[in-house]
Amino acid sequence: MTTTDNPPPARARVKGNKRQRTRAALIEAAAALIRERGYEETTLAAVAQRAGMTRGAIYGNFKNREDLFMAVVAQRWEPIAPRIRVGDSFQKQLRALAEAVIAAAPQRRKSAVGAASFQAYALKHEQMRQRLVVANSEVYRAMAAGVAQMNRTDTLPMPAEQLVRVLHFMIEGYLMLRFLTPELVGDDDIIAAFEAIGRSGPDS
Repeated sequence: MTTTDNPPPARARVKGNKRQRTRAALIEAAAALIRERGYEETTLAAVAQRAGMTRGAIYGNFKNREDLFMAVVAQRWEPIAPRIRVGDSFQKQLRALAEAVIAAAPQRRKSAVGAASFQAYALKHEQMRQRLVVANSEVYRAMAAGVAQMNRTDTLPMPAEQLVRVLHFMIEGYLMLRFLTPELVGDDDIIAAFEAIGRSGPDS
């Protein structure tokens, strides 16, 4: 779930204290090399050289190459955040999420190759795959807590922890199929899928 195709704006790169600027410069250098060489061929030595720093600067900010790669992932592929108002029904929340996914699709299309290359890398490297498991688990727990806070659990079609995983599957699957076969997957499909889940709660 990542991309390396969209560097942050220049203003964002220079914000923060020296440590933050160093970290941001290393992430940007790593992202640029990944675009050029791929994950397998991006070394810490090359990142340090591209950033104009020493390898010591990398180890002062990241534990290892996987840690740096995960930082690139976190910066390039942020969660989709729908606009939900307090008091919205579960159906309205799901509709808002579907609309947010549709709105994010054009920007994420630019990142699709980077996302796919990271997934391929993670599949080949068990340590990275396990890092992804941990990272996604933390995101799921936070999202499930938010869902449970905004809804009575007896109005949800499934436990909140399971619901956020299912929604993640739907979002990522929809986006990738949309990018690969836009002739077959449209906005109405994601709206229909999310509305179907929204209608499946006990009180719907």
